[in-house]
Amino acid sequence: MKKTVLIGLGLLTAVTLAGCGNSNSASKGSSPAKTEKAVNKATPAKKKTDNSSVPTDANHEWFFKDPVFYAGNETMTLTKSEVRDSVEDGQKVLVIYNTIRNNSKKEQDPSNFYMVIHAKQKTDTSNVQLNPGTIKLNDDGSDPVQSQEDNLQNSLLPGKTVETVLIYSLKNTNPVTVEFSNADFKTIGTKTYSVD
Repeated sequence: MKKTVLIGLGLLTAVTLAGCGNSNSASKGSSPAKTEKAVNKATPAKKKTDNSSVPTDANHEWFFKDPVFYAGNETMTLTKSEVRDSVEDGQKVLVIYNTIRNNSKKEQDPSNFYMVIHAKQKTDTSNVQLNPGTIKLNDDGSDPVQSQEDNLQNSLLPGKTVETVLIYSLKNTNPVTVEFSNADFKTIGTKTYSVD
């Protein structure tokens, strides 16, 4: 039952991100893996992308070219990452900072990216898919990550861009591989984060 619900949600998300006019979203190849060091202080992205080559409408094939993940109706640009304390005592989370742009003419749900972006980390026995996590916030609520988390949950207006975060609960200090999938849930690129 749980698997059926997840598959159904995944298909709905793919349709939402792909849009009605984007029927061919399969990628012809995948991007090579990239590695970035996540540290306890935020680190700036090492690469800049020529924004003129990134589509600003929803009518193109999905792609991941670090740091840009173009997903039809929305484009995510990865900016930096860091390891922070989890709300769960003694646990850590990987925080991936990014911006999301709405390429469509309708409001979009940025949290749909969790359906096509998966983080995995090896344990002693398995390559485990990581669950979304929650960071430990300041007592006064002044941590800017709170507003970035809220942006991920709010409807994004057409043509607008917001700063958001993806947060994953870590199992250990092994590297985390983030997989970017297309509307058919085929991996089109990966990026590896060192979290030790």
